[in-house]
Amino acid sequence: MTRAARRVLADCEIALEMLETEQNLDRWRVHWAGAVALARAVGHVLHKVDGADVHLKQKIEIAYKRWISDDPQHAIFREFIDEERNNILKEYHFNLNPLDEVDIVTMQSVRDANADKPSEVPHVFPISDNIYRPILDGYSEGDDARDVYREALDWWNAELTAIEQTVSDRDPRSTAGS
Repeated sequence: MTRAARRVLADCEIALEMLETEQNLDRWRVHWAGAVALARAVGHVLHKVDGADVHLKQKIEIAYKRWISDDPQHAIFREFIDEERNNILKEYHFNLNPLDEVDIVTMQSVRDANADKPSEVPHVFPISDNIYRPILDGYSEGDDARDVYREALDWWNAELTAIEQTVSDRDPRSTAGS
């Protein structure tokens, strides 16, 4: 039923694998641009290709209205999938830390032999090899971009499943071949 959108979603999984293993920042950025474009393409393909099925079209349009509403459950669509795609494809602006090395601060407990309680001391760790690529602003600020992308793919999978379920609830024969 959502075969075309699911093909794009499968390619999103491949894109995520590429992001997980790429260490070169320039190559990673190119992979990120493609991955983000693919994540938004799931919805476009769902609408244009899978939506050619009249039974599916109405369900897709209802779902899209939910996604663009102010419902916090769909913030990832508005504030990440759509916005990040627009930032990259329309302005070539990446909402990611651009440095080769990203510093993180951790708190370490240090116990002084003369003190009753340990004290917390900040410690800065530089992380390289593109292990941590944080979102700079907005949705999931500070989280690793790959983790947010994974969340987006999981969200798409749940939304496609929900659409398929509403159609199969209407007609049990509509799941044949999906």
